[in-house]
Amino acid sequence: MEFKNDTPVPLERKIFVAILFVLFFNLILILGGFYLINSRLAPPAEDFVQAQKMAKELVEYNRRLAQTLGVEARSQVHVALSQFSYDIEQADNGEDLSRAILAHGSRTQEKILEEHETRQRETVVALVNQDEGIHDLDGRERLTITVNSEGVQVEPINFLQEETVIDIAENVSLGEQSSSLIVDVELDEGRARLMTPYDSVEHIRTLTREIDSLRVTLHELRSQAGYAEMSGPGVVVRIYDAEEGYTNDTIIHDGDVRDTVNELYAAGAKGVSVGNQRLINTSAIRCVGPSILVNDERIAVNPVVIRAVGDPEVLASGLEIIRITLEVSRDLEIEIEKVDNLTLPAY
Repeated sequence: MEFKNDTPVPLERKIFVAILFVLFFNLILILGGFYLINSRLAPPAEDFVQAQKMAKELVEYNRRLAQTLGVEARSQVHVALSQFSYDIEQADNGEDLSRAILAHGSRTQEKILEEHETRQRETVVALVNQDEGIHDLDGRERLTITVNSEGVQVEPINFLQEETVIDIAENVSLGEQSSSLIVDVELDEGRARLMTPYDSVEHIRTLTREIDSLRVTLHELRSQAGYAEMSGPGVVVRIYDAEEGYTNDTIIHDGDVRDTVNELYAAGAKGVSVGNQRLINTSAIRCVGPSILVNDERIAVNPVVIRAVGDPEVLASGLEIIRITLEVSRDLEIEIEKVDNLTLPAY
C-alpha cells in the first residue's frame, strides 16, 4: 500500500532547517575564533571571554534544536548537552575551548539527530501496534516501512490498514538530515517490535566518530605527557649568574634549575620546558663541567630560560620563595614574566 503525502511543509520543519543552518554557520565562526585564540600571538583576555560566550551560545543552539525535535529529555541527549556545557564552563584558556568544541560540537548535534530518528522509528512501531489488522496475526511477519518525500511505502503491500499508513505519514517527519527513513518491523503474535538490522554505513560512521574522539583524547594525553606542543597562559622565568660571578656560589647550577622546575610543578604547571627542551617524566637536568644538560642536550645559560604553562598568577606566586633564596643567598638574578600565551615544544 502506498500513500502520497502532499500536505504543505509544516512550520516546525522550516524552523528545523533554519536552526541547522545557524548551527553550521556559527560552528564555522567559532572554530575560526578558536584558531585565533590558540595562535602564538596572544589575544587580549576579553577575546577569550567573547569566545567562551560564543561557545555557550553554540550549546544553547544545540539545546534549542533538541527542544524543537522533542528529544531534549532523552538521556543520551541530556548527557551530551550537560557534558558539552560543563567543559565550556571549565575552560580557562583558548586551548581548553578548542578541545571542548572538537570533542563535543558535532558529536552533540549528531546525537540529537540520531535520537530524533530513533524517536521517529518508535513512533512508527507504536502506530503499527494500533493497527487492528495485526492483532489476530499468527506466526511472524516482517514489514519494511519506508518514509520519504513521496510518502509512505509498506512491504508487503496491503498489509497495514490505510488509516495506519495515513497516521504514519502525518506523524513522522524526516527533517533535513536524511532523505528517507526505513523502519524494519517484526510482527510476532499480534505485536510489533523494532528490528535493528546491521547497517554497514552507520557502523562505519560510528567508528569514524569514535576514531575522531580518540584522536582528540590522544592529542590531549600527548600534550600533557610532553610529546606534543602545549599552548596557553603561563610564565617565562630567566635565571642569571650573579653580576661578574665566577665562584661556585655565584653561578647557576643544575640544582637551581631543578628546584625552580619542582616549584612550578608544585604550583600546578601543566607543562614545562627548560632551554627549549620539553620536560617529560624521564627528563634529566644535570651539570657536566660548566654546561647544563637537559634531556642530554646542552642548553644556553646566563640566562637559563624556563617556560611553564599554567595560571600565571599562581605560578609566579609559587616561585616567590625560590626567588628570594637565589637573590638574597646567592646574588643570582631571577626574572618572572607573566604571559597570556606561550607555546612549549614537543619532547
